[in-house]
Amino acid sequence: MADLTPSLGTFEGRVINDIANLESVQWWHRNLSRGKGFRINGFLNHYPDFILKMKSGKTVVLETKGDDRDNTDSELKLKLGKLWESKAGASFKYMMVFDNNPIEGAERLSDALKKLAQF
Repeated sequence: MADLTPSLGTFEGRVINDIANLESVQWWHRNLSRGKGFRINGFLNHYPDFILKMKSGKTVVLETKGDDRDNTDSELKLKLGKLWESKAGASFKYMMVFDNNPIEGAERLSDALKKLAQF
C-alpha cells in the first residue's frame, strides 16, 4: 500500500500540517491523482492536492505550488479551478496556494491560512 501522507519536509506537507491545525477544519483528505481521485475536467484533467471539509459545511479544493517547482501549468489549473468554483455553488471553494510568489488569483500560504480560519 502506498503512503499517501505528504512528507512534512515538503511545501505540500507544511501546508497540510498548518491547515490540519486550524479549528475551522473538520477533516482533510489527500487527493489521489492519475485517474484515481477527484478531478476537475476541462482542457486538462486537474487533480488538486487536497480536499478539505470545513466545520461551516464548506468544501475547499486546494492545490499547492512550491516556489521551487516549474509551475508552467499553474495559470491553466487556476483558471479551471475558479471556473469549477463558480459552477459548484456557494458551499464549494477552490484555492491555489504558493509559498511566497503566487500568480495572480492565487494565494500566499499565510493569506490562505487566514481565509481558511474564517470558513
